Formats: sequence, structure tokens, C-alpha cells
Amino acid sequence: MMEESGLEEDKITEQIQEQTEEQVHEPVQELVEETPKEPVIVQIGGKNYEIVQNHKEGWNPEVFRDRYSEVLERYDYIIGDWGYSQLRLKGFYRDNHPKATKDSTISSMVDYINEYCNFGCAYFVLHKSKDQPQSKAKSGS
Repeated sequence: MMEESGLEEDKITEQIQEQTEEQVHEPVQELVEETPKEPVIVQIGGKNYEIVQNHKEGWNPEVFRDRYSEVLERYDYIIGDWGYSQLRLKGFYRDNHPKATKDSTISSMVDYINEYCNFGCAYFVLHKSKDQPQSKAKSGS
């Protein structure tokens, strides 16, 4: 009888190990990203921007258009963050931009989000596209 209970324990132990291995591998498979989505291009103020990050579905085109100001055109990136149902926009330069200070470069974006935005807020990041819309040629007539 002792041998039978020892065999049953071994079988149970094997089953537990198999279940544990399956559970450990499941989250890894969930983290694998699907094929990248097509870039989303936004045109505003005669400039094209690409949505490079949309954290917690922070992107809202209607509210963005209402809040957008021409002052933001000088920046390479625009960060939009949500707090108290209000969208706040802030511009950042690329890291090697001649007018950039340490706090105004895109590499300081994480610090900005951690220090000035509501904890866990939804936000998005737009990057000014190199491909800008063609300006319409004026006719001479």
C-alpha cells in the first residue's frame, strides 16, 4: 500500500509541475507583440505628425484639435496628457536640437510624465513627420 501512495504522489507532483510550467509560459506568449500597426499620421496646422505612443488610449483627435496651438509647431514632439478630464499639451525638441535645454528634449519625457502628470494618466506622443504636406503652388493668373 505504501508503494501505491508513493506512485500517486509522484503522479500528482508531475501534474503540478506540468501545470506550473504551462502557467509560467503563458504570460511570455501574451507579451509577444503582434505585427506592428501602420503608422497613424495626423495633419494639423499644415504639419504632419505621427502618433508614436498612445498610452491608455490617450489620443482623442477632436480634443487635440481644440487644444492645439501654433506655438507647438516649433517642437519636434508633442506630448498630450490627461488630468481631471482635461488635455494638456507640451512640446519637446529632439535630443540634438540646437535650441533644446535638458528639460525640453524628448529624452526627458519620462521625467516630465512622472513629475508633472497625474499618476497613471493616459497620454500620447506625436512626432513631427519629416514628410510634410506639399504646399499648393500659387497660380500666376
